[in-house]
Amino acid sequence: MENELIELTVPQIKEVVGHKDNYDDFYVFRASSGDHFIEGRTVRMKAFTVILCIDGTENGTVNLKEMSINKGSLLMTFPNNVLKIEAGYPTATVRGIMLSQDFMRMLQVDVKNSLPLFMRLAYNPLVNLTQEQQEDIERYFDLLENISNNSDLAHRDEIVRGLLMSMFYRISGTYEQRPQVLDEKERSVRNRREEYFAKFITLLSENFKRERTVGFYAEQMCVTPKYLSLLIKDFSGKSAAEWIDSYVITEAKTLLRYSTMSIQEVAYELNFSSQSFFGKYFKHLTGMSPSEYKLSAK
Repeated sequence: MENELIELTVPQIKEVVGHKDNYDDFYVFRASSGDHFIEGRTVRMKAFTVILCIDGTENGTVNLKEMSINKGSLLMTFPNNVLKIEAGYPTATVRGIMLSQDFMRMLQVDVKNSLPLFMRLAYNPLVNLTQEQQEDIERYFDLLENISNNSDLAHRDEIVRGLLMSMFYRISGTYEQRPQVLDEKERSVRNRREEYFAKFITLLSENFKRERTVGFYAEQMCVTPKYLSLLIKDFSGKSAAEWIDSYVITEAKTLLRYSTMSIQEVAYELNFSSQSFFGKYFKHLTGMSPSEYKLSAK
């Protein structure tokens, strides 16, 4: 079914498209509309994904948010994000890379230096590149595609990892804003807030299905709930509770819209004590009941 939610790992994606190599955690691809392996489907990607549109237009959604990808657009999504690429855009051509979570951990990218990228992706996974930036990223794609397909190349794995790390930092720079001129004290405060926010988002993405209280995340971060709420609100403009609700509601909408789960099963999946409690929570935040949303989505 077109609207049914499916989950795909990197090896499963390779199997779908008939691609064979020695990598289970890494895939470089290119595709045009009509042969995208996810076109018209709703897919939860179990991989970190980078997609560069090199021609045409592609419309779709990321975690139910509408996105329009044009030539020069770069889309980056986290593992477990839900993507849907609409069919019917014959001019769109994209290049992409998919990396499993294990592969990302193996790269050992400097998390502290990567905070600006991860924070911006939490708000908006799409960025428009300049011509120079697009050409730079395409060169990485060319190298990675050629090297990953050359099984006889000495030190191939090490070269692939080095290129990916280099490309990651090049992409990170495209998301950077112009540096602010801050004194030492201001810089220290900002860095501390950045680190707390990044840690909070990481914990939230891993635990939101089970834990919905600010207190849980504050305890994990060894701060008080009040202090955590103030930090997150001051840094992001949204309170910790609002971030938690946003993650839970997005997942609830995704399951109601695309999965075959009943409302009771969705409530259980998101660790609500009862379908009734889930219904009240959902209606309070969306203005409609789960059954009304499920019906409207169809």
